[in-house]
Amino acid sequence: MAKKARNKSGIPEENKDISLENSVAEEGLDGSSENVQENNPEPENEEKSIDLQENTADKNDGSAAYETQGEEVKKISFTERLDLIQDAVAKFIAENNLMARFIGLFMMFASIVCISNYNSDPRTEPFTLDSDKNFTDRWKDYSGTVSFAKMFLFIGLIFIGVSLLRKFIPKLKQISIDGYILVAGVMSFGISSLWRANNELFSFSIILVSVILFSCFIKSDEFSELKKVPNKVYIIIMCLCAVLVGAYVAWTTICKHRIFNTAVFDLGIFTQMYYSIINDFTQVTTCERGYPLSHFAVHFSPIYYVLAPLYMIHPSAETLLAAQAVLAVSGFIPLYLICRKYKFSDTVSFLFSLVYIFSTSVMSPCYYEFHENAFLPPLLMWLFYAIEKEKKILMYIMVVMVLMVKEDAALYIMCISLYLVFSGKNRKHGTIIFLATVAVFVNVLTLMSRYGEGAMTNRTFGNLMINYDGGFGEVIKTVLSNPVYFIAQCFTQEKFIFLIIMLLPLMFMPFITNKPSRMLLVVPFIVMNLASGYLYAFKYDFQYVFGTATCLIYAALVNVADLDGKAVRRVVPLMAAASVLMFTANDSRQLYYPDTYKSYREQNDRKAAYIESIPEDASVLATSFIIPHAANRKELYILDEGSSVNPDTCDFVVFEDGNDEWKINKRAMLEEEGYEVFVDVEGLIVIYVSPDYVFD
Repeated sequence: MAKKARNKSGIPEENKDISLENSVAEEGLDGSSENVQENNPEPENEEKSIDLQENTADKNDGSAAYETQGEEVKKISFTERLDLIQDAVAKFIAENNLMARFIGLFMMFASIVCISNYNSDPRTEPFTLDSDKNFTDRWKDYSGTVSFAKMFLFIGLIFIGVSLLRKFIPKLKQISIDGYILVAGVMSFGISSLWRANNELFSFSIILVSVILFSCFIKSDEFSELKKVPNKVYIIIMCLCAVLVGAYVAWTTICKHRIFNTAVFDLGIFTQMYYSIINDFTQVTTCERGYPLSHFAVHFSPIYYVLAPLYMIHPSAETLLAAQAVLAVSGFIPLYLICRKYKFSDTVSFLFSLVYIFSTSVMSPCYYEFHENAFLPPLLMWLFYAIEKEKKILMYIMVVMVLMVKEDAALYIMCISLYLVFSGKNRKHGTIIFLATVAVFVNVLTLMSRYGEGAMTNRTFGNLMINYDGGFGEVIKTVLSNPVYFIAQCFTQEKFIFLIIMLLPLMFMPFITNKPSRMLLVVPFIVMNLASGYLYAFKYDFQYVFGTATCLIYAALVNVADLDGKAVRRVVPLMAAASVLMFTANDSRQLYYPDTYKSYREQNDRKAAYIESIPEDASVLATSFIIPHAANRKELYILDEGSSVNPDTCDFVVFEDGNDEWKINKRAMLEEEGYEVFVDVEGLIVIYVSPDYVFD
């Protein structure tokens, strides 16, 4: 049926014409529409009724289909409702990283339980790390402390709360909240579970799980909002981390010294050596070999003189320990500058600096007394910086200073100079440095052999030498004639664990390259650590890794720089996280020293005071752990069961209290010689003084 035309009021045009005609007629009769309405109300009502009926008929006829269609739109089928729900769920999942959120919250709760149990009883562990059968069921006690109701409540409330916040605060959708929750959860779980742990395989497993979780549930561009953080903020945090780590290592090593856990080898030797440096500018010691001997006869290390002014201000073994920590951590400064040279983003440069600051292989060696090798991390890193920035004067200065550290430091310079040649970075200066270094190395070894004790090649590489007197040439001969044996020596079970500790925090990046020249940067690690048969050469907490670890970190940096931006944003955060966790696993247990010092402070301070009361001009014979506290003197000798120096030849003889047979015999001999008891505190210390010594 054809639809009739209507005006704006909805009245059909035909009805409108009829109405107008009637209106004119009515008005013409009376001159007023009101009179018509008053005098003839019924006809008007009838006409209105007719118009209403026609209008209603037209509406029913013209808009019936329209109204029916509207009813069909409003009516939604069950299937359509399911589709809407599915779309809403899909959108929710797309806008949220639900798995990351759940795992992060679960691990947060697990870390809270771990910390709570540790605070209530440090012996309550998730599992036992020792083989004592009395503690094999500890994990059962730990599991009994976990409340599943609290777990579900904790995860559920925060999960729902985050969802609501993201729904009603649109700005939060631009922030990777779920990613941050995962990072916070995994890192808190890793740190709490590795806190003061003493098990390498357990540490590897936690770090591996953490890396896998980050790799699976965090995208490379997950935290794009971090680009908005000002670089000044990163620099402040980075420097704060360096200060805290340096202070932590310095304080814990000092506490180790204060509880008499440092010995003549090697803190006692270098404390007495610095006493000689500030008094007569020599490196003479008596406690190293039992007679006056310059340390130059053992190692070529003129770099020691750099710290002489500092030791002169505060002549104490604690000065050396604090300086060592500062030296080790300070290498982060040139490393950060190298990152900027490679155009790393502010975030990546910051994270790579954390890789160095929390490097176990750079900081942990500080716990073994004091050594000249601690100069290597900053000096080598400044050398790498000079190479990258093509600062030739600085480069040669750093080369000279590295060669001043120790005779075997020449290997670092040789490898680095060859890297310059074969990488094409600077063939001319690389060749000059290599030839000069070889000349210095040969001359130093010649002088040490003629006037000192010579190089300790047979001690370091005795496992690769048929003839112990054959020198380093004998090592090369073995490598070339029996490479299978050489490889077997590099990858023993202990060395494999050492290898993982050194490389896992770096994601093995030093070896991931297609540029052969880069392998020269890892040669010192292979030669000095893996190939050596010396027990301490492949210990991450001994001085022999100071230099090799620095080369590995630089090699990792240049290899990372070859990756595309997306890969860099994935790898570097993993390296930083692994470094922090490895540092926690290996260095948090050093808190044992401050804890012990706090518990026995009075006894240890009294012992130190008694030793301090011995006059500086007196000759002293003391047991190994006493010597570092009595080393500021000209004559100092080791007292042990087989000591070459007789007790009756020294002014003072100091024993740590004990009932060992050799101690009883030597004390009896002293008393027969007329030595008198200077201090005797049962269970603490015994000091004898010679009858011939005259006090000032």
